[in-house]
Amino acid sequence: MIGNLLLKNFLQTYVFGGFSFFNKRVRHDRKKIMLYSNMGFRDNVKSLYDHLVKNRYNEKYEIICACNDFDSFSNVCIPNVKFVNCFRGVFCYFSAGYVFYCFGKIPITPGKSQTTVQLWHGSPYKAADEGMLKGHSWKHQYYSFSVATSKTFAKIWSRYFSIPLDHVLIGGQPRNDILYKSWPEYDFGDYKKLVLWAPTFRCSSKMGYQDVKDARIIPLLQSEDLIKINDYLKEKDIKIVVKLHPVQDLDKYNIMEMSHFILLSHAEFVKRGMDLYKFMTQCDALITDYSSIFYDYLLLDRPIAFTEDDIEDYSDVRGFAVDDPQGYKPGQRIRSIDDFYQFIDNLSTNVDSYKEDRKRVNELANEFRDGNFCQRILGLVGIIK
Repeated sequence: MIGNLLLKNFLQTYVFGGFSFFNKRVRHDRKKIMLYSNMGFRDNVKSLYDHLVKNRYNEKYEIICACNDFDSFSNVCIPNVKFVNCFRGVFCYFSAGYVFYCFGKIPITPGKSQTTVQLWHGSPYKAADEGMLKGHSWKHQYYSFSVATSKTFAKIWSRYFSIPLDHVLIGGQPRNDILYKSWPEYDFGDYKKLVLWAPTFRCSSKMGYQDVKDARIIPLLQSEDLIKINDYLKEKDIKIVVKLHPVQDLDKYNIMEMSHFILLSHAEFVKRGMDLYKFMTQCDALITDYSSIFYDYLLLDRPIAFTEDDIEDYSDVRGFAVDDPQGYKPGQRIRSIDDFYQFIDNLSTNVDSYKEDRKRVNELANEFRDGNFCQRILGLVGIIK
């Protein structure tokens, strides 16, 4: 990933501009599928890969996985499947008939016999960041299609990715297939209820910006609150696992071992061998803020709470993609410690006042709710066994 926007724009315009000229004049192999990610082989491309291999598409197609952590997959020995680094992925791009993105992209315009698809890694709730908006333009269209979860978001993706509206496919997120299956539970000991707290990032040197002035690691809470909260959760027999965002800066991250309030960086989460979406199926509730993860969690129809202690600041600096951000939040709003305790009390006593609201937003955000997202997307772009 290139953090310097000026360098990034220079490379896209001049270096990769020449590559685009070349790519339009070469032949692409429609039996070759490339999956690309420059922030780890995970999320939507990993789910699509798992589906392809499980259903033996590799017997008909060559599958190339270009990712920055390719060496983690050096032990994969599956016929017609190979992992390469992102640099080699650029050269593989010139022959691939199908290319799927999730994190990052190769800024080369597709050839006539090539289909490139931006899956992205979440439906739009918070506004696009500066890098995303500057990385696309109607002059340089890097995608044949993008994929949305519903028509509600089609115009937003058309604008963000600079592609015609009729090139936004309604198919869903491949990773959400996971939510419709049973998985072994991750070991967090005994508890009555388990909660996932998934805050989005406020500050990221990797991404090159800060979304709020007071960029705390965990919204709402100060360090001195944690022991008291842990004791309260222990009393209620409820455990909370805070999973930090992959690009969140961790300079204010203090390791504190607690029994019922468990804080994990993305690296620690991965080190435990955990998959976020498999873990979501284990959790009885979700706490988040402006992360689009709640759109996916709606498919499970379980309680959700939204922290809003910095919503005015966030709205002024980053803003939102949807016109009525509050209307898309089907759950309890948490602006104070007392609100937080109320949510825990309601969860403990099975009080759920937002079921109908969740149904309403779920129908807006997720046009398909059947767990066949991978298969649907492959069919939409013409990949068949």
